[in-house]
Amino acid sequence: MKTTNLACAIMLGLASTTGAIQAQEAAKPTPEHLELAKEVGTWDAEIKVWMQGPDAPPETTKGEERISLLPGGLWLTSEFKGEMGGKDFHGRGLSGYDPAKKKYVDVWIDSTDPHVTTLEGEYDEATKTLTSHGKSIDPHSGSPYDIKTESVRKGPDLRVFTFHIKNKDTGGEYLKILEMTYKRRGE
Repeated sequence: MKTTNLACAIMLGLASTTGAIQAQEAAKPTPEHLELAKEVGTWDAEIKVWMQGPDAPPETTKGEERISLLPGGLWLTSEFKGEMGGKDFHGRGLSGYDPAKKKYVDVWIDSTDPHVTTLEGEYDEATKTLTSHGKSIDPHSGSPYDIKTESVRKGPDLRVFTFHIKNKDTGGEYLKILEMTYKRRGE
């Protein structure tokens, strides 16, 4: 680690003396970033989890998500607190838009899984739906699975998020295992 820091300091010193580093103007938020910024606020969530499969009744709990915009308007951060499976559940997210890929991007970590989940998606203005896809690994079995999430904006203060998985046990189909209905808290 110290060797890496020293190498970075030497490179920065050399670059600054040769004029290679020039001040760059910060990136400006795109219309896609402005769309994401509509999520800023505190949201109360009703959580439904199908722990026993799609034919069993879901477990229903409550949660809270606080979403803020980083300075510059390019990234949202989220902090989620709730309960799932009778245990406290905490998660953190980072969301943005990658203009080069023309995709919305998400990174998610939580208190139940040692793996980082990354997703890429597209927003459909007509249906107000952000659909994202990614891959992860089951923290218990070590088996890989595909993820599909959908976040549907039902109004300025109401959105519904669903989480689907596809693996060897789902017959090649996406299976909805989680649904969260979020209502923005008036502050």
